[in-house]
Amino acid sequence: MNKSNASGCRRPDDVTRRLHMGRKINSIVSILFIFLLSLFTVPLFASGSQEQGAPADESARTFSFTDSRGITIELESRPLRIISLGPNITETIYALGREQLLVGRTDFCDYPAEVSMISSVGGLQDPSLETIVSLNPDLVIGSTHVDPEVLKKLESYSIPSALIYGEESFEGMEEVISGCAQLLDAETEGKALLDDIHNRRAALEASVAAMDKNPSCYYALGFGDGGDWTSGGNTFISELLSMSGGSNIAEDQEGWSYSKELLVAKQPQLILVNRGMKDEFLTLPVYKDLAAAQNGRVFEIDENILVRQGPRQIDALEQIHRIMDLIP
Repeated sequence: MNKSNASGCRRPDDVTRRLHMGRKINSIVSILFIFLLSLFTVPLFASGSQEQGAPADESARTFSFTDSRGITIELESRPLRIISLGPNITETIYALGREQLLVGRTDFCDYPAEVSMISSVGGLQDPSLETIVSLNPDLVIGSTHVDPEVLKKLESYSIPSALIYGEESFEGMEEVISGCAQLLDAETEGKALLDDIHNRRAALEASVAAMDKNPSCYYALGFGDGGDWTSGGNTFISELLSMSGGSNIAEDQEGWSYSKELLVAKQPQLILVNRGMKDEFLTLPVYKDLAAAQNGRVFEIDENILVRQGPRQIDALEQIHRIMDLIP
């Protein structure tokens, strides 16, 4: 029997059967192709979905950090157990909100108050290596007072260490904050902290510019039988005194050594002494007879906020400025 094709012509039955057979084979091949394709594409889509949707494991991130010595520290994963060998580093860690990473600190790390709950490893230059090892740190961070021999011993125990410090200036403090923020994966918090410091500094500079005075001042870092010590013109504390609106009488000196003779000759309008030292200063010969002492212009300041290269140095600037503003 013959059948009509699409054009109206007739074709033999065997041709029709062959056409049907070819169509069946083509259908089977198409089905097999789609099945095989699905075997490859489904896992690919599933894998892509998992990578995009699954939260990143922060602890698996790798870090490469060049510290203030110019040494590059390679960390296989984000540090989760940190020991601080510098009070300024400890303060910065807290200011960045990374205190949960801190497992060790020195005896001199005393701010904020809750840091006393963290295990101490001893002094700045002579920490207990045994205690450090027992705390199993991922990273030890130091600043300017770390003994190089301590770092060598840490290296022998395969404990990575980094030193973070800046130039002896107000900007150097900002370098410390930036370095800690980068190392602790806290760039966002670091930027917010520095923005706040910059805003406060701008307000301070505006207030200093509006002052109609520039009182002479002297920072009695040390006095008495141990000699007279202050901040010479090439020190960062002298810079802070100037930024606060004062005029350092030791500006023409270098370093930290001074003399009673110069102090008496220059008679500063106000004198700053370290916290808890005012009473002693006012009872000693020569010092008690200075005009500033006689006029009630000897003021105490927490030396830690002044000398530590950390986020509280802006507090020191503001406090000293308020003192400067008291002088008529």
